Amino acid sequence: MKYIFLLLLFITWSSVAWSQDSLSHKVVNRSFRIDSHSVVKDSTGKQLTYKEWSDLMRTRQYVLLPENMEDAKTAFILNRKDEREVRYIKPNATPADGTPANAPKQLSPEEAKEQYMASLSKPYESAYFNTGEVMEPFSTHDINGNKIKLKDLRGKVVVLNFWFIGCPACMQEIPELNKLVDDYKGNANVVFLAIALDYRYDLKKFLKQTEFKYDIIDDGRDIAAGYKIGLYPTSVILNKEGKVAFHTVGFAVNSPYWMRKTINEGLK
Repeated sequence: MKYIFLLLLFITWSSVAWSQDSLSHKVVNRSFRIDSHSVVKDSTGKQLTYKEWSDLMRTRQYVLLPENMEDAKTAFILNRKDEREVRYIKPNATPADGTPANAPKQLSPEEAKEQYMASLSKPYESAYFNTGEVMEPFSTHDINGNKIKLKDLRGKVVVLNFWFIGCPACMQEIPELNKLVDDYKGNANVVFLAIALDYRYDLKKFLKQTEFKYDIIDDGRDIAAGYKIGLYPTSVILNKEGKVAFHTVGFAVNSPYWMRKTINEGLK
């Protein structure tokens, strides 16, 4: 029997307004909702069908940009990904090359990205979990037949991702989630589990083309239903006591920043 899921993709954009006579700034956050009924155009202005733009999003080579930042119901433009350098001004810059003491100093790319992500609003919390509460444990097997009991993972930080193959936002976040796994490679105190709604055969076929470094759990619809999850992707991070430390729905550009922050705090 076919199952239909409402896909919501939350994107947070921030515009920075700089003061004319000082280095202070104000961050204005806009949030938009994207689903299968949203109007999406290509760079020429041609309106795309849901299948057309969602198929392109699955390639992870495109991003959706709001056409009108002031309109919550705006249409979106599908653009090929483009590297953009983000620059920030450090208020109390120290002169290093003879420039005036109050001259702005450019941060390193890593520092700039970290500062930018920190300046954005925290990703939307899901409606399925409460921060600080113990997550009800589940017991299952992964795609390779290995037994997994959530209760047995107490004492470790557990990173969970609920997803399915036909979800564009899920496809978009996989490369970032893979980087997250790489960051904690070799750390036995961090466990990554991806609960997929799809069957094992379909997942193995998918994983031949797309790498997903989480430990994959197949046919996880009953597990997701147990938590009343209806929007995807949904990510949850549990601390060493099994309590929810972070949870979010959809994919925000700064989700990886908050996930790393939560994992690091949980490892202390």
